[in-house]
Amino acid sequence: MEIRVENLEYIYNPGTSLEVRALEDVTFTLPHSKVLGIIGGTGSGKTTLVKNLNGLLTPTRGKIFIDGKDYRSYGPSLRRKVGVVFQQPERQLFEETVYKDISFALTRLPRMGSAVVRDRVEHACKLIGLDLGSISDHAPLTLSDGQKRKVAIAGILVNQPEALVLDEPAVGLDPPSLAELILFLQNLKVSGDQTIVVVSHDMDPFLEILDIMLVLDRGRVAAFDSPEQVCDVLGDDEVLREFLPELALLAHDLRKAGHPIPPNQFRITNLLGGLAKLSRNPEGCH
Repeated sequence: MEIRVENLEYIYNPGTSLEVRALEDVTFTLPHSKVLGIIGGTGSGKTTLVKNLNGLLTPTRGKIFIDGKDYRSYGPSLRRKVGVVFQQPERQLFEETVYKDISFALTRLPRMGSAVVRDRVEHACKLIGLDLGSISDHAPLTLSDGQKRKVAIAGILVNQPEALVLDEPAVGLDPPSLAELILFLQNLKVSGDQTIVVVSHDMDPFLEILDIMLVLDRGRVAAFDSPEQVCDVLGDDEVLREFLPELALLAHDLRKAGHPIPPNQFRITNLLGGLAKLSRNPEGCH
């Protein structure tokens, strides 16, 4: 799925004393099957943008195109095409069993037989690495935080969205659960079936799967390019530099100091050699 945003503007409480311009003139194109990371400070417009992408909010001005069509033409089906998993989605689990929670959206669709529902639930659980057989009848709130997150994501995946948007997916996850989430996204990217958007205040864990990074600053696009190019553009900006992934900045600083770091290399083990050189020559560091 290609997502194209043109001159998007969103204003909360327009015409009142509480008016807030959350997005202004946001324009970008996310090609099919690419992975986009969205970063920015508090109040930069990240969540507002996400809510506009799947119709939870309607733009004050501007247009959004999904595969070349105005996104409004999809009607209610838009939210199945663009699946959004909001921050700490496990807080939204409400059914009495894991199976019922994951299958909830499907059971509301007309002519959706129980066999098809089960197939979709099992497939979604397989994608996210959730052992449905052992927890199907468990109450969701009795699970670990990592399992709850998987159940919530599986509840979106059953709709077979063409784009998957994850808003702060790493919040509250322990290292093993975060590693499992990254592996899931890596596998999803390799399959080439879905466009992926990750919104995070800490983009370092997701760097290796990103194709593009979007930086929002007070509702406007400050940069939209590969992580390397974004760091080249904003690496010397004293304010926006703080929001960039630390490993991407380290790679940027190493290149600036003359150490040849290949593109899309963000593993700390790949950066140690250059880091050691910089420690012996601190004047070369940014």
